[in-house]
Amino acid sequence: MVVFGINTAGSTHAPLPDATYDMLFAKLGTICAVTASEFGGKLVNLPNGQKLLVFGVPVLKELDAERAVLAAQKILRIFKNDDSTFQAQLRCGIASGVGFVVPSEGPSLSPQDVSGKVFDEASLLEKNACGNTLLVSGNTRSLFRSNFEYRQVQLSDGAGIAFEVLQSIAPPSTTLPNARDKSLSAFAGRTNELKTLRLNWSAVKDDKPQLILIEGDPGIGKSRLIHTFLQKAGSDQALVLNFSGSVHHRRTPFFPVAQGLYSFLGLKGLQSPSLIGSVVQTLLVDLKLDTPRNNANLRAILKSGGLDSHPPQEKISAEAPLQTLKDCFHQLSQIHPVVLVFEDAHWMDSSSLELIAYLAETLTKSRVLTLVSTRPGPGASELADLADSTCRMQQLTREQTRFLASQLRPRDMTDAHYEHVVRKSDGIPLFLEELMNIAIDRGGDFFEERRETLIPASLRETLAARISHLGNDKDLLLMASAIGGKFDQKLLTDIAGLPGKAVKKHLAAFQKSGLIFPREDEEKNQYEFKHGLVQDLAYQSIGPKVRKEFHARIASALTRDPENQPEAAAEVIAHHFEQAGNVAASLDYLEIAGLQAVRLAAHKDAGKHFRKALELARGIESHQKRDSTISRFLLLLGPQMITNHGFASEEVQEVYSKARTLKKPQDRSSENLQMIWGLWGAHMVKADITFAQELSADFLEIALQLQTALELAAGHYMTGVGAFYVGDLQGAEKAFLAAVSDAERADFEDMVTNYSLDLGILARSYLCWCYALTDQPRKLQAVSEELEQMASDSDHAFCQAFSSCFLATANNFCGKSADAQRHALKAMELCGNQDFAQQAAQAAINLGRARFNSGDTSALPLMEKGLEDYLSTGAILARPYAEAWIAEALLEKNDAKGALVKLNDVRRFTETTGEAYFDAELMRLSAVATTQLHSAEHPQVRKLLEESVAKAQQTGAELHLNTSIALLRAQPALKKPDKI
Repeated sequence: MVVFGINTAGSTHAPLPDATYDMLFAKLGTICAVTASEFGGKLVNLPNGQKLLVFGVPVLKELDAERAVLAAQKILRIFKNDDSTFQAQLRCGIASGVGFVVPSEGPSLSPQDVSGKVFDEASLLEKNACGNTLLVSGNTRSLFRSNFEYRQVQLSDGAGIAFEVLQSIAPPSTTLPNARDKSLSAFAGRTNELKTLRLNWSAVKDDKPQLILIEGDPGIGKSRLIHTFLQKAGSDQALVLNFSGSVHHRRTPFFPVAQGLYSFLGLKGLQSPSLIGSVVQTLLVDLKLDTPRNNANLRAILKSGGLDSHPPQEKISAEAPLQTLKDCFHQLSQIHPVVLVFEDAHWMDSSSLELIAYLAETLTKSRVLTLVSTRPGPGASELADLADSTCRMQQLTREQTRFLASQLRPRDMTDAHYEHVVRKSDGIPLFLEELMNIAIDRGGDFFEERRETLIPASLRETLAARISHLGNDKDLLLMASAIGGKFDQKLLTDIAGLPGKAVKKHLAAFQKSGLIFPREDEEKNQYEFKHGLVQDLAYQSIGPKVRKEFHARIASALTRDPENQPEAAAEVIAHHFEQAGNVAASLDYLEIAGLQAVRLAAHKDAGKHFRKALELARGIESHQKRDSTISRFLLLLGPQMITNHGFASEEVQEVYSKARTLKKPQDRSSENLQMIWGLWGAHMVKADITFAQELSADFLEIALQLQTALELAAGHYMTGVGAFYVGDLQGAEKAFLAAVSDAERADFEDMVTNYSLDLGILARSYLCWCYALTDQPRKLQAVSEELEQMASDSDHAFCQAFSSCFLATANNFCGKSADAQRHALKAMELCGNQDFAQQAAQAAINLGRARFNSGDTSALPLMEKGLEDYLSTGAILARPYAEAWIAEALLEKNDAKGALVKLNDVRRFTETTGEAYFDAELMRLSAVATTQLHSAEHPQVRKLLEESVAKAQQTGAELHLNTSIALLRAQPALKKPDKI
């Protein structure tokens, strides 16, 4: 709604007489009437003489907000430039929203009176506007599709803010053609379409005129295709004339043709009739077409479709103007090949469309290529009958969309947000560009906002207009949008309560309108929204109360009679129950969805479902029920977090710590054991070994009382891990063997659900380390083969990666570089597919070590980077062997000083944490570094080797013991071995 007011210039100017005001309002009324007709609005004359323009009455149309601004700008400009002796200026306010309109009787439905919120808001803006100033509301500004320039202003008396649209800025191409922004984004795909255009262009250069129809939905890339083709055709010195349809001038004869000719002839803005006449005559003389009829025809076309034309006439005063235009184009083609570009033909007036048909029928032996772009619809079908070729543009493929998105992606956009934009764009270049631009403007907040904010305002009107054209039939489309982007006809029929034939008829109409399309298997009567944004906008059009009712119907239909409904995932049913307000049912189905994902080892999906359940559970009113529900889902979430992020992540420790606060200390249930498990793992990987052993002792004590195989397996495994790292390799072997036995008796599904891991695989992985360090090759070979087979048979990706890492490490301990490299590469492949950061880092360390053992001196950076990545996850347990290997590589490079610094640092670390399983090797390497730095006779060398032997004997690490003894025997003045 546009509200105008008049004020005299200057605060000290004497008030104008009433008669003068009446005269000014009468003049304003005339200007408003003409301008409203031109831009598609309706004039309202209020009883007090005030003038208003309303747009979107009786039917909302595309770009109503922009038409209102353009109309107001023109009225302000004309009123300001009037040479009246009275110093008066207009004030203008524009608001968008809901109001009441009293229509007149008769077919025009012209408004007689208006009221309501939108009128009050527009009137407030008008009163706050200065002379010759246009203020718009925030709602109006959000609907702009064009780049109007504006600034924010504060309204008086704290009435809020508004936006002043600056008069000097001309809007871009959506309102005036031939003012298009040529800075189109990157071009992707469209190989077949470009090939079609090139083939037709070759025919044109052989004097065979061609008409090509380019048909596609809004934003599909029609302009980009034409622009790319014209760039390639430029080498042929083609003359290009652009004629663009205008949504505001569909009743103005030859408007796009006139605008295109203005641009071609070098005429800008309003020009004098004498200059236009001179330019037209010069053109006709050059083309040898200078006849009175041709001269009159071109002048009439330019006048009818010019910027200063008053609307709309049924026909212009000219004789056979189509023939004049055809002759001009033909003569031009004798000089250079000609490309006539008719863009947005769906917005063109009937005269311009007649010209396209006339050219198709009458142009012969001319080097003229006519390109016509349009949206699908009846008009497109008529144009297709005239065309020599038709390019029907479809959505970009996922690969093409990703390429285009990569050209627009800001550097700081996360991969998750990038993938969201690619998916949401549906392969529509304009959608992609708009979503990416808004994401750039708003940053990460854009993805956290409500669903409705994910539709750019610039696209909202285009999509809304297509839905509004359905009238009352759109109610069924809204129900379908509540089901989702893909929906089943049977389910839609059930929730709509309509006969099947009626639903099928409506679906056919939606399909004809280009809003939905049938899935590949049409026998199942499944459909899909053509664009995700159409479904989003339809869904947002549903009122909250009705939306809730729709979801309740959908959830009821899916659960009441599932055999006769399409198969629906548990998380989908949970979503409908949530939106219907049934939190309890939603939680039940989220738990089902999460557990189903766990069984498939889809831990990320499982974590997502359990997090959603936690979010809903926090809203439960009953304190006791809320705590028990939250505790249950925390314990379900914890194992998924361990798999996805590793025990070392802060998220894992936070989840289990929260869960424990909700349980009583004396609780000796299996649920309490799950909490202890999570906390134990979080402390163990951070080398807080003493506290971790206390937790494992508590766990095993309760497990022995419960005597359940699953809890016993976990308890023995935890005990074995603690024993291994403190250097009790014999005790570790005993505990791991018990864990293996218990795990074989335990229920596997419960094991994966409660602990996220296959305890049998984990225990065997550590047994490999034990047998490698205790130098038991037969046992190592046997358990390695058993472990490799179990991992191969498992569908648990994390356990597969875990076992591969441990097998690589065990083989590296033994110096078997080929086997170590094979397992490390396997682990890296598994981790890369699943984003297991901690295991991936350990795999990199092992791969570097294997290559070093094979003689590759460039392996050092790989080990260093692997250790850096490993520590970044929060884990530190692997430091002893990783830093020992790095130190050995430094020694190979004769960097004894650097190696010794690293070894001394990690030895201080093991003394602090209590890790002892690798101390013997750290001492041996320190002796080697000292030898390089000083000499073999240095007293510290013997001392370090003796300590290495003692540590190896203490831990049972026979592998290290044998190596250290060999070095010690080679020392000068070696004592007899039996005294070592």
